[in-house]
Amino acid sequence: MSFSPTPVGPTGSRSVQEQREKWERKRTRTVRALVQTEQKYCKQLQLVNTYFVEILKAKGTLRQDIRESIFSSIPSVYSVNQTLLVRLENGDFGRGFDDFCPYLHHYVTYVDNIQNANRVLALQVKKNKAFRRFKKLQESRPEFLNCKLEDLLPLPIQRIQQYEHFLRDLSENTSPDYPEFQPLSRSVKLISEVSQRIQDNARSHDNHLQLRRVQRLLKGRKTKVEAPAQGPGWGLRGLLMGLYRPGARLEAQRPVDGSVLGSAQPRAPAGGSEGC
Repeated sequence: MSFSPTPVGPTGSRSVQEQREKWERKRTRTVRALVQTEQKYCKQLQLVNTYFVEILKAKGTLRQDIRESIFSSIPSVYSVNQTLLVRLENGDFGRGFDDFCPYLHHYVTYVDNIQNANRVLALQVKKNKAFRRFKKLQESRPEFLNCKLEDLLPLPIQRIQQYEHFLRDLSENTSPDYPEFQPLSRSVKLISEVSQRIQDNARSHDNHLQLRRVQRLLKGRKTKVEAPAQGPGWGLRGLLMGLYRPGARLEAQRPVDGSVLGSAQPRAPAGGSEGC
């Protein structure tokens, strides 16, 4: 494949050939890393789906609503990624991701539920003795390699952000004339939208926590934090409700984000590193 018009002259031809070989080496490294990490990711999804979702469903240790609050769309995500893995192992990257992207709504569902999943899981570990024993037993299996369920639940969120980087690298090192270029470009755009949603949700959750910290400092006052909504200025009314005192003069009202809270340290985006 040709990445640029061939210049006239032997020196120019060697230059183009060297650049083309450099792009091909980068693409080969990206492809290898993408397939290897997808294989590991699918094995980890299988652990959660088989040893937690399916067995919990069969044993009835958790009510259905609690189970779904913790694991959300994991079964659907696992099913979709099994199909994607086969396509990637066969070298079908462009069309493989093109067919994968219509199912990104399963990831969106998971992304939007992750904070609730963490909260419900922590509550069940604390209060449900049967589930706590079951969880410890499953995590002790050799297949888990000392991973905890808390380490595995963020993996779909991390994987979306990894897909974004992999697909950008692939598209940047693929000729526009190559058949894979257009489907890769479409996939980058769609996956980037989900990745941005992850960042927005994490920022909104962080702002919500910071506002609650501020309001806990307001001793003896009746305060309330409104439910977070999208956008950088969502917390303005909640903050003012906590800080306003009758007769006090309000300064110019500006959108509130994490910086307004001074020394409060921002948290890392949901998901963190792949860990185990």
